[in-house]
Amino acid sequence: LRESSKMTSQCLLKETRGGNKMNGITLEDISKIKCASNIQLSPDTKHCAYVVTVPNYKLNTYDNDIYNMNLDTKEYKQLTHDAKTSDYIFDDENTLLFSANRNQDDEAEPFKKKTVFYRLPLDGGEAYRAFEIPLNVLNIQKISKGFYAVKALVDWNDPDPEKESKEYCEEQKDYHIFEEVPFWGNGRGYISGKRSALFLFNELDESLLRITEKLTNVSSVIVNEDKIAYTSREYEDVFPSTSALTLYDLKTKKKKVLVKQGKLKISNIAFTVNGIVYTASNMKKWGNGELEKIYRYDFKTKKSEIVFKNDEEIAIGDTPLADTFYGGGNIYKTVGDDLYFKGMVTYHNYIYKLDSSNKLSKVFNYDGALSCFDVDEKNVVFIGSKANECNAIYKVEKAKAISCHILNEELLKDKYIAKVEYIPFTNSDGQEIDGWVLKPKDYDPYKKYPGLLEIHGGPRCAYGTSFFHEMQALASSGYFVFFSNPRGSEGYGEEFADIRGKYGTIDFQDLMEFTDHVLSTYQAIDPNRIGCLGGSYGGFMCNWIEGNTDRFKAIASQRSVSNWVADFGTSEIGVSFDSNEMAATPWSDMQKMWDQSPIKYACNAKTPILFIHSLCDYNCPISQGLEMFTAMKYFHVPSKMVVFEGENHSLSRSGKPKHRIRRLKEMKDWFDKYLG
Repeated sequence: LRESSKMTSQCLLKETRGGNKMNGITLEDISKIKCASNIQLSPDTKHCAYVVTVPNYKLNTYDNDIYNMNLDTKEYKQLTHDAKTSDYIFDDENTLLFSANRNQDDEAEPFKKKTVFYRLPLDGGEAYRAFEIPLNVLNIQKISKGFYAVKALVDWNDPDPEKESKEYCEEQKDYHIFEEVPFWGNGRGYISGKRSALFLFNELDESLLRITEKLTNVSSVIVNEDKIAYTSREYEDVFPSTSALTLYDLKTKKKKVLVKQGKLKISNIAFTVNGIVYTASNMKKWGNGELEKIYRYDFKTKKSEIVFKNDEEIAIGDTPLADTFYGGGNIYKTVGDDLYFKGMVTYHNYIYKLDSSNKLSKVFNYDGALSCFDVDEKNVVFIGSKANECNAIYKVEKAKAISCHILNEELLKDKYIAKVEYIPFTNSDGQEIDGWVLKPKDYDPYKKYPGLLEIHGGPRCAYGTSFFHEMQALASSGYFVFFSNPRGSEGYGEEFADIRGKYGTIDFQDLMEFTDHVLSTYQAIDPNRIGCLGGSYGGFMCNWIEGNTDRFKAIASQRSVSNWVADFGTSEIGVSFDSNEMAATPWSDMQKMWDQSPIKYACNAKTPILFIHSLCDYNCPISQGLEMFTAMKYFHVPSKMVVFEGENHSLSRSGKPKHRIRRLKEMKDWFDKYLG
């Protein structure tokens, strides 16, 4: 029996991908992974373009270039080579229009805000300068030849940026004035007094016409030949939760408010043949995170009606978490009267079609995470990531996703990629919880291994089966890695996701019961050598675990929250998110906020804990990490804090390549030290 067992073990080792011959995923591989974004179909339906982002380790930044693919032959080629290309659109079927700083002259006057645009023929040749707009342009959309809708960032105290003097701009670097909340934004710096305004730009005479008011902040913008529709929030003092939907007639130059601010939180908008289709929620039952319904506004009846009640509880626009997506793109688009949108149910991602009769269907099945897509009368293309590949361009043919350009095929070709093993369980309240395990490289069932519990952020987010570099690198380093979607996660319905006022209770219960389930299922994990790690809400939970159990032997808490009372007044989203999630404010029920704050339980802490934070994280301000770190030192708990200059809340996903490697190294070294 013993010999038979050994033979079985040897067979398992041979069958495990990689065995002793394959190299593992390294920490440094995060600086080599290519990411695709912003895929768009050409007006003639023959091509698609997309941006490929490549980490530049030497310069510690990212290179962005545009690629073009022939949809018939599936042949692709790189169009730009300057590594500075940012946003782009199809100016016509043969030409791209994009913004970039390609010449030194473009930056000769740093105090003057401007965005330079170039045109590039699809059939080859050099890009040539088209025009410049004296604004910090965030988005541009073509209305007609030479005529564009432009969303740009402006200071409402100085609505005409061309009047700003060099002296004013240089002086302004030395101080900041706050007159409203939020006063800063993650990845955006100080935003008090700033607005995303909407302009019309005529290339022929280089004229600019602002069509939104001084205090209006524009979010989504869509255009057709004679109309512009946009969502916006007008505010003083505090940024509101609800938004307005406005229609601007290009012929009459008049505006009409279709949905007044104060009623709905509107996210996505798109023109149909005779109206506008948009997603929105009133937040009355499930709060700020409430799943959206779909509405149609009819130009003839001049009324809105709900056309999709979302009884399926689809998380519209969401994607299972990954650390290898970079950039944005379409998640919502109409073709005629048919609406296509990205959605998530449990940990599965789909593109849905809601036709003109309001019938819902799935366009295709895909076992992975969807980043963005585009669709026209003939084609569906998208960017996705599967468990054993990372970032690929797909075309849908006969309801099947065909990979056309796999960006990281060479990088991953001879690497050990741990299989994502599905291990759901039923918690003590009778609810099924999805979970997964990655086995370590060169797994031997006769050995004992340390294990790591990964906890996702949000909490209205979800893990899935797509490639996750951080987890794969830890598995290649000799760790079991296990992760789940506890209550509070998105994709499982409103009631499942609703943990308002319950932080640290049922969510903590699910994570601990999942850990029990993993340890009983995988007895090769040493229960005396398990750790946990997580960021944002996952960082909050790591801090909570620190003061509420000593079952873990090491913790890595990242971009965390420790004190909800203090966070309310310092976080970019403190006023809106904290009051919603805590079901309290410091004035309505401070005790409730304090009871859900990990810092309250810091006096119970025993577990060695690492804190990772970024100085420019305005979502979970660094003060939150410092409070918990100081408490650990006060109570003589082994602890360490690593702070990154110039990084924000997205360090793990889009931080500088060297910083991302350093972050991973700090965590691995911490776990190696305390878990062996």
